[in-house]
Amino acid sequence: MNSIQNLRNEIAPITAAHVRSAAIDDAFLIADDLGLRNPRTLAREELWEFSESADTSDISTSDLRSFRRAHLILEAADKDGETCYVAVEVSFTSNGRDTVRAIRNADFMTRFTGKRSIAAVAGLYKDNRINGALESG
Repeated sequence: MNSIQNLRNEIAPITAAHVRSAAIDDAFLIADDLGLRNPRTLAREELWEFSESADTSDISTSDLRSFRRAHLILEAADKDGETCYVAVEVSFTSNGRDTVRAIRNADFMTRFTGKRSIAAVAGLYKDNRINGALESG
């Protein structure tokens, strides 16, 4: 049993990289599912610039670091052509931690930009315990 868990731990970074790459490749599909157009993936440097130009004195260092390392933040246009953002947390199995980070990152994007931001999770599988969060929008 221990060797199986060790193997899972060893391949976890490879799995995570594959799932993140697939989500980036599917940025247009993610945006389309949300009724958005012209998505653009933001670079980590851009996230740093957004957060660096804002008052972050009430944000913990670990939350700020986690935001700056977000899995995927999209800039897109809504049906009225207004810029908005999508904070996507990506996991092999989307779970409660992912939804909390996605919501937090979307809140930070709204705070830092003044624009509407949407939280989203993407994964190959879904932990059923997040159904309520997903159904609530």
